[in-house]
Amino acid sequence: MIARLAGLALDARFAVPDAMPGADPIARARAARWIAANALATRGLGLAVEGVPPSAPSILVVHAASLSAVLAAIASLPVLMDTATLPCGWRLALRALGLPALDRPAASALTGGASVLTAEGRDCDLAVARDLHGFRVRLASSQRTLPA
Repeated sequence: MIARLAGLALDARFAVPDAMPGADPIARARAARWIAANALATRGLGLAVEGVPPSAPSILVVHAASLSAVLAAIASLPVLMDTATLPCGWRLALRALGLPALDRPAASALTGGASVLTAEGRDCDLAVARDLHGFRVRLASSQRTLPA
């Protein structure tokens, strides 16, 4: 499994040039989704998404019990993770995977068209639960998201 994750990290750096810092926020968010989905797949974990994604770039809050749950949230829709809201070990793991994260102020990413995922906040816009085959991500109604 470590070899597969290392291969994914190499793919992220060379096959997904949109993941590079400073690139278009929307392209980076799509690259983050691709990398997160592939990281789950290397572990044989599936993903089911319930609900409708926000129609405009938004700040979304996730409460995750594990790094895998964070990956499931990122894989569920294109977002840039505000890694400053995550534990240090999780930040290092996401960086090792080559997963693009928020590299500018959240307002700038929203203006650039990308949604931002944070682990800070009272509300929970993405509820991630473990199920038999992987993870189930439930998106809250778009009324609770913060538009750009």
